[in-house]
Amino acid sequence: MFGRLKKSLKDSIKKIVRIAEEPGVRKEEKEKKPIEKKVEEKRKPIEKKPKKKIEKKPEKRIEEKPEKKTEKKPEKEEKPKEKETERIEEEPKEEPAEEVKEEPEPVEEPEKEEKEKRGFFGLGRKITTRRLTNRDIDDFFDENETEFMTNNVAVEVLDFFRKNLKERLVEKPIKRSQASKFVAQVFEDTLFEIVNQGDINLEKMAKEKKPLLMVFLGFNGSGKTTSIARVAKYMMKKGKKVVLAAGDTFRAASIEQLEVHGKKLGIRVIKHQYGSDSAAVVFDAMRFAESNGYDVVLADTAGRMHTDKNLMDELRKVIRVNNPHLKVLVVDSLTGNDAVEQAERFHEAVGVDSVIMTKTDVNPKGGSILSVCYAIKKPILFIGTGQGYDDIIKFDPKKFVKDMLS
Repeated sequence: MFGRLKKSLKDSIKKIVRIAEEPGVRKEEKEKKPIEKKVEEKRKPIEKKPKKKIEKKPEKRIEEKPEKKTEKKPEKEEKPKEKETERIEEEPKEEPAEEVKEEPEPVEEPEKEEKEKRGFFGLGRKITTRRLTNRDIDDFFDENETEFMTNNVAVEVLDFFRKNLKERLVEKPIKRSQASKFVAQVFEDTLFEIVNQGDINLEKMAKEKKPLLMVFLGFNGSGKTTSIARVAKYMMKKGKKVVLAAGDTFRAASIEQLEVHGKKLGIRVIKHQYGSDSAAVVFDAMRFAESNGYDVVLADTAGRMHTDKNLMDELRKVIRVNNPHLKVLVVDSLTGNDAVEQAERFHEAVGVDSVIMTKTDVNPKGGSILSVCYAIKKPILFIGTGQGYDDIIKFDPKKFVKDMLS
């Protein structure tokens, strides 16, 4: 299940880790190199000037000082000649030595500082860490965006991924030995944030809102009727009494189809004639459940396009009259990126509370789950995994993310 999406996610982690681990200079640093060279070229003549001054200064002072002192000495003949000779010998030795030591030191200090800075922020730092840049992330998505879209991941989801990876990875010092673990954790957290849209506890709701009314919506062929039968079996396993409402009075043979499921599961089906008011069918099913101590009412509705105004108005009436506790949108996972538009339009029309994704067992892509969750910010209630009544799984966001990255 969702093999292609899993492969894309795993490959993506490996690619970003590879970027983080590569020892070369980053692209942004390469762009800065010509600027650094210019700065160094400007600095070079500045460094040469003090060297020339250092060479000239000691030569002039050594020549001038002994001449001036030798001229003054004969004027002061009162002092002994031995002391004068000592001063003459000491002064030329000490002065040039002190000047040579003091003047080159300030020239050498900035060179040392520059070397230390380059060692810390440059090659020395890259030996153990690598800082990803915004351009690294952008380049990754530019190269892999098409692959994600072919797996039915919506553009909005990719934009969210890009933004989240930049916030969590860019300019963070990543140790090469821990890069794989660190990047994988960021992917896991981002995926979980997308699919974790809350939890719905049906057993608890059935106790608090007896009878619990769930109305099922969706396109024709999305798997509404079979999903109703599977949810009915799931609730029966939890010890709940279930009744079905044949609210699809529009499509031919829809009532008979629901009755077949009811007979197989031993569940009562409330129905009217074709063409009757769908809202009235659901209303009668609720009255029956209340008077007979049923826990759950599962109501079918006609499959409709979100662009069909008349059918959407009828659906709004069903919701307005019966005020269901849960409006469940059934989405065929094979519809791909169209699933996002379906979810958004139904949500705008009547307000979707949760989603059931069908046919996931034959869908190698799986991106539609991410796209629908992110589009309407509503939880996935169940995933259909086959044709049998037991082939339905309560959606667990943590397990889903672990499976995608394992």
